[in-house]
Amino acid sequence: MLLKPDLLICDIDNQPDDGNHDVIHWSSYTNSTSDRIFSIPQFVEENADHLKAKYLRLIYDFGEVKVDGNRIIDHLIFRKNFSFWWMTIFTEKSNYAKSPHINNIVKLMALEHWLEDKKYQKIKLVTSNSELALSVSLLAEKLLIDFDWKKEKNNKSNISILKQVFRILPNIIKSPIWLVHYLIFNWSLKGSGVKEWTKTTATSTFVSYLFNLVPEAQKKGRYESRYWTSLTDVLDDNHHSSNWLHIYIKDGLLPSAKKARNLIRTFNSDQNSNQVHVTLASFLTISLIFNTLRDWYKIMKLSKLVHKHIKANSSYLWPLFKNDCQDSMVGVPAISNLLYFNLFEKAMILLPIQKRGCYLQENQGWEFGFISAWQAAGHNKNLTGLPTAAIIYWDLRNFFDPRSYKRKNEGDLPLPKYVGVNGDPSKQTYLNGGYPSEGLIELESLRYLYLHNFPNYPDKKIHDKLKAIRVLVAGDYLRENTYKQLSLLSSVIKDIDQSVSFIIKPHPACPINMEDFPNLRGELSTRPIEELIKISDIMYSSLITSAAIDAFSVGLPVITFLDGETLNMSPLRGVEGVYFVKNSKDLFDAINTIGEDNLGKKRNYFYLNPSLPRWHKWLLDDFKKIKNEFIS
Repeated sequence: MLLKPDLLICDIDNQPDDGNHDVIHWSSYTNSTSDRIFSIPQFVEENADHLKAKYLRLIYDFGEVKVDGNRIIDHLIFRKNFSFWWMTIFTEKSNYAKSPHINNIVKLMALEHWLEDKKYQKIKLVTSNSELALSVSLLAEKLLIDFDWKKEKNNKSNISILKQVFRILPNIIKSPIWLVHYLIFNWSLKGSGVKEWTKTTATSTFVSYLFNLVPEAQKKGRYESRYWTSLTDVLDDNHHSSNWLHIYIKDGLLPSAKKARNLIRTFNSDQNSNQVHVTLASFLTISLIFNTLRDWYKIMKLSKLVHKHIKANSSYLWPLFKNDCQDSMVGVPAISNLLYFNLFEKAMILLPIQKRGCYLQENQGWEFGFISAWQAAGHNKNLTGLPTAAIIYWDLRNFFDPRSYKRKNEGDLPLPKYVGVNGDPSKQTYLNGGYPSEGLIELESLRYLYLHNFPNYPDKKIHDKLKAIRVLVAGDYLRENTYKQLSLLSSVIKDIDQSVSFIIKPHPACPINMEDFPNLRGELSTRPIEELIKISDIMYSSLITSAAIDAFSVGLPVITFLDGETLNMSPLRGVEGVYFVKNSKDLFDAINTIGEDNLGKKRNYFYLNPSLPRWHKWLLDDFKKIKNEFIS
């Protein structure tokens, strides 16, 4: 059998000129009609279910590896049948934040699949990513293919020198430094609200963040959160007492732990409220710190065992797993999760027995520690995880191999009794991912309730020549993603009719310097997204931003920039009527072809009854009716 030409894999923006290769684009899509040019991101999308299941299966199998007759999971049990395994970066699977290299792992799985029916003499890789290069070389070795790496220069880092120095320190030094920094920053919260917490008569507990508060309410000493919106009013109006355990996060409203401490005191002194407030850091003690260090030492002693067997079972993917393995067992993620576990453990022991609990669910490592602590303290099993937004297909934190849900052994995956899904799309995504249906209940989407009263769009034609089209450009919280999105728009704006105007809305965490885009015409606005949606005709969004859901739900046509650097992390992936654009041609065509049929149609993406009937049932422990009475 004749061998095909060499294969060139390009992890760069510019397409190579050499025509003697078959070419794979690693981080971009292609519209090429050539039978010699391929796109790995496109191949991932075409084989998404298979690749996603394969990755989840791999992570599950890591934990099930037997060493001296016991699973890795069992070796890591350190407290009341709870395994540290569930707090590792492996099981968190945060592929858009903590572990972005997971995207490359999925792409590598796709590459192996793509190569199954092909034969090449040589693979040449063009990339600056040394871990990716090593993994591809190991895959090539496995397939008996020669390998060559052309190393590209890294782009300059935007990370401060101090953070860069911290990154290169050994984990055994970084972790204690992080702990000391945490203690210095949070020590002022020690004891704040603990007295009220231990004497509470409330039997409903909520775990949240001391973040994203409503400023107007905060100034008046009242607790209102954009996470929980009108639920707090429902609780107070019905004289339903509640406990609130907050994880303090520094922001502009609460720039220091002292201000957070004072706010907690203010909340607890509010005579018109039936709420008890405390922070996780309130439970800090010297003995708890020593317990955390003891646990960290215990886990650290097991790190070589875990390291050895994960390496042996990850094949060519090990170079990309290596750092997660080290950080999970010895690094800052390890010691921070253990500290959180000990804090939750103490908080749950001091809390009088609760009938029900609810926490903001993102499936971070500490959440499984909280679930274990809740259960070990003897609180009612009616614990509900509440996803903070829509469930995204490729947000791997939300998914496990289906075998994980069948708890058979001590130390298996700790789960809340229920997950409160906020809409039919999210519910279906969970079910498609193998989540047990009996573990899902429908609850109104608190965060998006404002969409219920959103005005209908006027019956108008988008391409009315007498009226300019207004395109709302919604940026991402990651600078790199936002700048890619705007660069694509800049490349086509000269060809777009001058009657089309643009409103550019940066994410609050990612300001935009318009001088970086001299060709980009448009108004830079910091007005609330809901106000801007009302005056816009089209939304052009980044891949990850939740603003796309806001626009889509109220009837606005949505164009989403599809960045091949990552997986399709859009909350609207697979939703009919959303335009995903991969290049300048796609974007130009989308802006110029969206018609009047796309406008003015509200979509039922979320459960949005402002009376919160499902939540009322939840407060009455009427879970059966939540599952049956309100089926949409």
